[in-house]
Amino acid sequence: MSYRRKRMGRVQIIVEGMTASGKSTVVNLLSERLGLRVMPEDFRDQYDLLRRFHAERRWAFPMQLNFLVTRFAQYLCASESDEYILDRSVFGDKIYATLYYKLGYFRDSQFGTYLMLYDSLLKHLEMPKLIIILSCPFDEIMRRIHERGRPDEIEAGEEYWRSLYEAYSSFLDFVRSEKELSASGFMTFDLGDPAFIHTPERVERFVSDVREALGARQGNESGE
Repeated sequence: MSYRRKRMGRVQIIVEGMTASGKSTVVNLLSERLGLRVMPEDFRDQYDLLRRFHAERRWAFPMQLNFLVTRFAQYLCASESDEYILDRSVFGDKIYATLYYKLGYFRDSQFGTYLMLYDSLLKHLEMPKLIIILSCPFDEIMRRIHERGRPDEIEAGEEYWRSLYEAYSSFLDFVRSEKELSASGFMTFDLGDPAFIHTPERVERFVSDVREALGARQGNESGE
């Protein structure tokens, strides 16, 4: 008896950027304008690891493994069709793990274990068509964090957010260096101006640029 493997789809867009950079705003905008479905970020934190991590950094390793496996499962679900846009993904997870290792939150053996699992999981994924990388001035990031007032984010402290901000500043270089992600297109966008979403001509220009980038990827793949 032979079995046919179910045809997998391909995630259309991943929106990456650090906390409070505007990912949800962009995801919801493009979902509405391009007719894409949003795969919600469903972090199963049954052991309260995120809160524990912000209180004690020794929880970094189990928390990040939990994030990695959860985001892998979500991406796999989103890959079952050609209609999803994601707010962050399994690919950006490595940014956090690398930062935590540099800050001393991971031991060498823990970081090695993480990388081995990360590389193994990525072999099972179809790369997204387009990765949009958001940037935003640090002062504006901190203003948004304090404005929305989430206790765990406030408790993390400005030093933590600055370290993460510096790590994300090299995200484009990270995407270019990851062999698996070379099959994806990418574009960058500065969402530091809160007035952007309320300025129709700027919104139209951005949506048009995204459509063009997706169309270019489709054309390149058809010609391969």
